[in-house]
Amino acid sequence: TVREDPEFKPETEIFPIPLAGSESPPGDDSTTRFEKEILQRENGHSTVTDSATITMTDSVNITVTDSATIAGTDTWSATKPGSAAVTTAGNLPEATVKASTPVLPANRDSLLGIIFPITFPGDDTGILDPFFSKLEDLQKGILHSTRILHIGDSQIENDRMTALIRFRLQRHFGGTGTGLVPAVPIYDGHLAYEKEERGDWLRHTFFGKRDTSITHRSYGVMGAFASVPGSGHGEWPMLHYRFNTSRRTGRFDRIRIFMHSFKSDARVAFQVNDTISDTLVHISEGFGVTEYAPAAPVKDLKISMGLPEGGRVYGISFESERGIQVDNIAMRGSAGLTFSRMDRPQLAEMLGELSPGLILFQFGGNVVPYLDPGYYRNALRKELDFIREISPGVPVILIGPADMSTKERGMYVSFPGLEHIRNALKEAAMESGCGFWDLYQAMGGRNSMPGFVEAEPPLATSDYVHFTPLGANLVAEMFYNSLLLEYNRFLEQRTIETPYPNEQSDP
Repeated sequence: TVREDPEFKPETEIFPIPLAGSESPPGDDSTTRFEKEILQRENGHSTVTDSATITMTDSVNITVTDSATIAGTDTWSATKPGSAAVTTAGNLPEATVKASTPVLPANRDSLLGIIFPITFPGDDTGILDPFFSKLEDLQKGILHSTRILHIGDSQIENDRMTALIRFRLQRHFGGTGTGLVPAVPIYDGHLAYEKEERGDWLRHTFFGKRDTSITHRSYGVMGAFASVPGSGHGEWPMLHYRFNTSRRTGRFDRIRIFMHSFKSDARVAFQVNDTISDTLVHISEGFGVTEYAPAAPVKDLKISMGLPEGGRVYGISFESERGIQVDNIAMRGSAGLTFSRMDRPQLAEMLGELSPGLILFQFGGNVVPYLDPGYYRNALRKELDFIREISPGVPVILIGPADMSTKERGMYVSFPGLEHIRNALKEAAMESGCGFWDLYQAMGGRNSMPGFVEAEPPLATSDYVHFTPLGANLVAEMFYNSLLLEYNRFLEQRTIETPYPNEQSDP
């Protein structure tokens, strides 16, 4: 049952978590695009293969059910209730007509009214038990913190989808802060803060177009790093943040910098609210995590890097000591096939420091027009096996690609091969012991993207590929409901298996 979205409040006992969204009936079949071939003209006759109204040039209306043959005329049109007519010339020896049904805008309440479940290999829902045990321990106060790594392509860029998932989970399980963010992002305008830089900071990525002058493969969990210029005798390179403390993500009580200094005796200085200053000294050479706990709530923060010969910053985490963190790790243009080619020891060490309880892996959209599904399935399975090897015991859920449209004969339709790529992702997930959530099917399946574009306000952009912020929140809410459905089942099963303390067995 989907209930009204409540204001989550701290609770002292463990209970099933209310799902997000409002109660509403599922959408009816009218939301499905009418794409079947309606008319086929052969040898002077028009064969009707589905129910339709055939309007002849002499203004005679004929309603045909199932199939029938009617005499052809010079011009005819096919319509369906609520649709626009499609007209074709009858002189063509052979022609196929598709009903041009007006796009029905996606309905948020209808989509939230249906929970599309996560699929597990062999229906083994126990795959997520290690993560759910952490959530339960957070609620009980046994565990201080855990985190989710949300790794994906441009569909999650700039915190899309991740932000809503983080908000929902932190409201219930506790926690504040953005989690892991790049020192030099590919985009500007994070809602949690404004940022400025001083010094020659450069961003390098392992995905997309790589700088061939970089010969090492140490790029960290984010698949990217910011090169830090040497401090020398001048001003230290600096990152300046101004946080929006009215937002949960703009509040934190711990800063962790995942970095690499090329020389020992490095230093990092923190200036908080222009009044409090602390410098961490004697930072060793190589990869490490520099941690700082501000003594007061942070509104203004300057991080100055005193690295004698420079170094790298793989990410900065603004987080809370308690609760759950959800990291947004967006890799624009990536197919998710890069991790096994990066420096394994460094990647494993950073994953160990982050200690995730769950990994969300969301790719596939960049593959649709280009890669063979069989090749992609095998390559993705290799990546998933690699990730599970270097993060043992951490469950992984693949989130499949959204519907994507291309224009054919004036209509936006799903990309050819999209379902094959979706199937490849699902097969790779099942073969690697991972969960799979089918975003494409949850949206409505084939040709569902135009309904997101035509919604008011729009839920997808005019490129018919990416979600708007509202659309990203919607599909994130749908995934959140699916995840929490499994968590509630986990809690129910624990209740069944664990007797009350005063319960005694019969002699």
